Amino acid sequence: MSELTSLETIIARRADLMTSELSDTELVMLNIERGSYYGMADAAKAIWSQLDEPRSIAAVCARLRTQFAVDAETCERETLAFVNEMLKEELIRVMGE
Repeated sequence: MSELTSLETIIARRADLMTSELSDTELVMLNIERGSYYGMADAAKAIWSQLDEPRSIAAVCARLRTQFAVDAETCERETLAFVNEMLKEELIRVMGE
């Protein structure tokens, strides 16, 4: 799978993953298919929470900037890196592909 570089790419989380919220800022998930366990906190959980329905990466970043003290360039760079890691781990899907 190729790396995402466009902020206009529409992504959504996979619905078949088992997740459990540990607190307002933490969650864990299990990808049974891969036998992998993941923990997410703070910004990672905020990104995951937004992907309950398809959204552009740009829309995710816009919302993150209202939740966290981060400039646009840093937010976009770090969100793209995290989204690409989730894509590599098959936790999200790209819509329209």
